[in-house]
Amino acid sequence: MLADWDGLVRRVGALALATATLLGLPATSAMAQSKGYPDRPVKILFGYAPGGGADIIARLMADNLHETLNHAVIVDNRPGASANIAAQAAAHAAPDGYTLFFGTSAEIAINKQVMKDMGFDPDTDFAPIVLGFNVPLALVVGAKSPYKTLNDLIEDARRNPGKLNYASSGSGSPGHLAGEMLALRTKTTMTHVPYKGGGPALTDVIGGHVDFYFSSLNSVTQHVKAGTLRILALSSLKRSPLVPEIPTVAELMLPGFDFTIWGGLFAPSKTPAEIITLLNRDVNLAYQKPEVKARLNAEGSEAAANTPEQFAAFVKSEIAKYAIVVKEVGYKGQ
Repeated sequence: MLADWDGLVRRVGALALATATLLGLPATSAMAQSKGYPDRPVKILFGYAPGGGADIIARLMADNLHETLNHAVIVDNRPGASANIAAQAAAHAAPDGYTLFFGTSAEIAINKQVMKDMGFDPDTDFAPIVLGFNVPLALVVGAKSPYKTLNDLIEDARRNPGKLNYASSGSGSPGHLAGEMLALRTKTTMTHVPYKGGGPALTDVIGGHVDFYFSSLNSVTQHVKAGTLRILALSSLKRSPLVPEIPTVAELMLPGFDFTIWGGLFAPSKTPAEIITLLNRDVNLAYQKPEVKARLNAEGSEAAANTPEQFAAFVKSEIAKYAIVVKEVGYKGQ
């Protein structure tokens, strides 16, 4: 499903950008300018601390919007409550385009499945603007691990129920749910070891204290190059063009296995359509810049143009997917 969506995103996004170029449209929308937007700084709320991969992409987006909007675009980090503090504030902000939200798979698609009251509803309180990144998870083991292939790992898990353990950056994260689904679908028993972030998890995988970890691809590439980690498979439906030699779990043994970390720009619902269109186009124009493409590639993601409608359809599919995943693996939340 994601593979088809990626193809559609590229075709429609490329057509939209080509049309804009042919029509001689400027970087900012004349329709939005006629309404005076923006006439002051724009704020992007983000639910995590500075420095992570998603924060880097949010700031990259903000920097490029600053150039096209001719007003400051500020990333406002408000970590806490599984990113719900920032999400609530953005969802209940005035729908005027001056308070936006950079949301990720966790608070948009996963939290909804296990939290009774998040203070907002991602289905109705946000208007999707543009997908910013979509990064595969990499199933990694330490360089000294006896497992050279995914099949090696699963066969050992079958021979020794409960022996293998796997790290995650936290309970309820995509990596945690990917590990649960891997065990369920291969009919093995593995032990989940949650960490408070990806850094400590990677350290213990490298040190051989845990057997494997579904980490975001961008977080492990430097360790793979340094020879301290080995990637056995990716968790996305299709191979990444950034590491085309690495197979996926889906192609090796579990068709349909699909877990990625993604993030994108949202506005409060009822934000005027012309503002949504303006912001979407400006981000898509930024994706054509070589330096932006290079930065996204460094974070393990591709620069793919997409429309608000495509992003909304993707978000809807992810929410539906995680509703099934959470129920199937029996995750109840913390």
